[in-house]
Amino acid sequence: MRHKVKKMFRNADNLPSLPIVVQKIFASINDPSVGAKELARIVTNDQALASKVLKLVNSSFFGLRGKIQNIHHAVTMLGFSTLRQLCLGVSLTKYFNNLKSTAGLTGEEFWLHSISTAILSNRLAKVSSVEADQDVCYTVGLIHDIGKLLLLQYHRDRYVEALKKARDENIPLVQAEVDIFEVDHCAVGSWLYRNWKLPRETRRAVKSHHNINPDEISPVSEDALTGVVYFANLISHHFEIGNSGNPVSEFDEEKFRTFFGESLEEMEIDRVKIEEETMISLEILGLTDSAGKETVGA
Repeated sequence: MRHKVKKMFRNADNLPSLPIVVQKIFASINDPSVGAKELARIVTNDQALASKVLKLVNSSFFGLRGKIQNIHHAVTMLGFSTLRQLCLGVSLTKYFNNLKSTAGLTGEEFWLHSISTAILSNRLAKVSSVEADQDVCYTVGLIHDIGKLLLLQYHRDRYVEALKKARDENIPLVQAEVDIFEVDHCAVGSWLYRNWKLPRETRRAVKSHHNINPDEISPVSEDALTGVVYFANLISHHFEIGNSGNPVSEFDEEKFRTFFGESLEEMEIDRVKIEEETMISLEILGLTDSAGKETVGA
């Protein structure tokens, strides 16, 4: 499968590379020696990112008293995890925020789904006994569908065909992708993660977020992250927050309870709250105007 994906993109120019600052922030997640001071240094070394983050932190969205003068102060006020997620979100989405409306899929709707999946992934890790880092869950949830963006960027006409096929035949998008490309966006995303040298568990989560059997994994296994992203993705569809181009997605409450040991209600996963947080994050990350005005193949 990986060889098929590599062949698809062998002539592609300017494949996205993982920014150095993202590599360092990601590495800091599992490094207990990295504290607020070191995180501030990492972010400050990327002046464009630091400037954007300070602008956001001082905006009305966060409602902080007094002006935040530097990144270290921002870490102190917002907390280590919040600042790290903000930096990762700003860095990763800026490379993929120009998605035009395509076969009913808009940039804003795509990012609404992606951000809600990130928020849900983080929340599920936070309120459950799952053995997966909350920041990793947020990051993988945010770009779990990155394979779709690559397919749109480098194989646009054929991917529009896949989107249309899924919509017109009411079949899962991954099935339409395999029918046309012989691979799906999960395999493409996992291939890019491998190129980025991201940890193995993140590649597994992206590769399997549509095709795992939740009955065969547990929240304390090496597939815990995969389970979190899998269910977060389904819940986002269930809550109808945004649109990822997939017309078929079924959330199974019983399988969710079996995996996490509690229901959505018991875990206080509320649709209204998730949607509100998603809309705020969309504006914070500057993605509200990412959708183009033209409609291709609609």
